[in-house]
Amino acid sequence: MIDKINSLFNNYPKLSCFILGGLTSLAFAPVYLIPLAGLGFSVFLYLITKDSYASTPFKFGWWFGFGHFVVGLYWLGNAIQTVGLWYLMPLGWFGLPAFLALFPATATWLSLKGIIKSPLVIAIKFSVFWFIAEWLRGNILTGLPWNLAGYMWPLPVLQICSIIGIYGLSLLTILFLTSFASQSRVYMLTWVAVFIGLYGWGHHRLADTPTHLTGINMRLVQASIPQSTKWLADHFRENFDKHIGLSAIEAERPLKAVIWAEASIPTFATDYPILMETLAAVAPKDGYIIVGGPRHGNQGEIFTSTLVINDKGNLVASYDKSHLVPFGEYFPLRRWLPFVSKLTPGAQDYSAGSGIRTIDLSGLGKFSPLVCYEAIFPGHVVDSQNPTWMLNQTNDAWYGHSSAPYQHLQIVRVRAIEQGIPLVRSANNGISAVIDPLGRIREQLDLDDVGFIDFDLPAPLANRTPYSRWLHHKIN
Repeated sequence: MIDKINSLFNNYPKLSCFILGGLTSLAFAPVYLIPLAGLGFSVFLYLITKDSYASTPFKFGWWFGFGHFVVGLYWLGNAIQTVGLWYLMPLGWFGLPAFLALFPATATWLSLKGIIKSPLVIAIKFSVFWFIAEWLRGNILTGLPWNLAGYMWPLPVLQICSIIGIYGLSLLTILFLTSFASQSRVYMLTWVAVFIGLYGWGHHRLADTPTHLTGINMRLVQASIPQSTKWLADHFRENFDKHIGLSAIEAERPLKAVIWAEASIPTFATDYPILMETLAAVAPKDGYIIVGGPRHGNQGEIFTSTLVINDKGNLVASYDKSHLVPFGEYFPLRRWLPFVSKLTPGAQDYSAGSGIRTIDLSGLGKFSPLVCYEAIFPGHVVDSQNPTWMLNQTNDAWYGHSSAPYQHLQIVRVRAIEQGIPLVRSANNGISAVIDPLGRIREQLDLDDVGFIDFDLPAPLANRTPYSRWLHHKIN
């Protein structure tokens, strides 16, 4: 067996690096095979110190990164297929991963620069440069901080994000995973001890911090409308009535708000009085119904928005998504290629809103609305008004039965831990959930479930987290 593995490494070095990179992504949701990440990183670092690999570290680092992103982001092809562009699926499977692989390729190349070539030094340098590469991937151009290394851990270890954030945990994670290639027993055991300590501290924090409730009762509605019918005019009434039916069921306790998912109304609701009246009819008395849908701007823009409607049928607040999905919600090369369409329905590109902001409403408190993947950007989920909870409206039906909905949920849990405030997640299809300030999921609706959750909103932590006080906005 060992001879066959060595033969693979010697005769097929690119394939070997691709496989090792792919193994590292099996540590993320929903698989969580963390030992495979340790195997992938440590064997890769061992290989790049061999003469046959070390001469071209950028090339082999690219193949390692390519495998990492092909396996971790394979669901991008599902999103393209959902809109009928099956012939573009290879771009999702291989195109974006090929570009993203440039980041680990550069990290690998830099880790082998310099005079000292000891395995310990290379392991440390690789970890630092991988951390920098992850930060750059999450921040330059439009940014895609998906599957950062720290997201592979269970909830107790994730608690450290309340102090150092997900980027800090990602650095510690790579230092730990690469320590097995350092050839230093002391160094390796030190990092094993660090993560045993992190797990123990996190377990104690979870046990010592019960969830407190605010007494603000709301309802999350998950209609699980198939993406294939969501935007079809002849299915509008059926889909709308499905939402209304779930919203109208009598609650055991008086509600303050009913929450629907992103783009739950695929038309301009405020243009149709009958729609607003119907929505008002299922809004709680003296409360609100919060929906997702497009909104007209004053200069002809179209926003994808969170709309808050009261029981009188008035639009009392709105938030316009400010971090749009390139190619999906707008085409970034519009000036040069005006004839190319975006992937989502509608001929006109969506416009970006003015930025993250807090909505403050009587009976609901202050909350920060986040539309879909806005919640994946650490440090960019709340403004200076110190909201007491976050609302994430999303539609993960784009990704079908893949790992994406589970990864998305794991990512937004960390936003709650970082900020020390609860997060309410409303998914059209995906996983709707009520998450407390420590990332514990109190209630959830699973993929393909049709139903609702009536819940009492968890309270924020009594004191702000160190991360939200000192690092938020500074390193993200």
